[in-house]
Amino acid sequence: LRNTGQTGGTPDADIDADEAWDVTTGSSQIVVAVIDTGVDYTHPDLAANMWHNSGEVPNNNLDDDGNGFVDDYYGYDFVNGDSNAYDDEGHGTMTAGVLGAAGNNGIGIAGLCWYCRILPVKVLDSEGSGLYSDIAEGVRYAADRGADIINMSLGGSADSTLLRDAV
Repeated sequence: LRNTGQTGGTPDADIDADEAWDVTTGSSQIVVAVIDTGVDYTHPDLAANMWHNSGEVPNNNLDDDGNGFVDDYYGYDFVNGDSNAYDDEGHGTMTAGVLGAAGNNGIGIAGLCWYCRILPVKVLDSEGSGLYSDIAEGVRYAADRGADIINMSLGGSADSTLLRDAV
């Protein structure tokens, strides 16, 4: 976020996060979907910024809001087809931290947007692998939940019409 050359890198080869924070530190009205390996929604840097589905009662095994997803209070896991979008690999949590870790709280790091809401969408397994069909469903899910920004820091080796159409 701010490179001073501290680990041998090129000074100022960064995104100038500290300069951006002088302008704004974000808003809780911004929802950022992290389409990845899930997100540790209990992480101390992230817990305060987690998106919650206000129409859903967690862990009651019902689709309270009628959106077709049971208990999707913290997002959804398209790998296992359930509401546990918890990260079992780590990449999604790291990405969520860069995007939206709470700032100025004396814990860990500060993300780019200190107050945005992080919507976990798990489409990759514990090995970091996944199916284009799950990723496409994740994109649709995030858009239908009102995500303002969708982050997909993942790769692939083939073209997917299904994923392109979802995006």
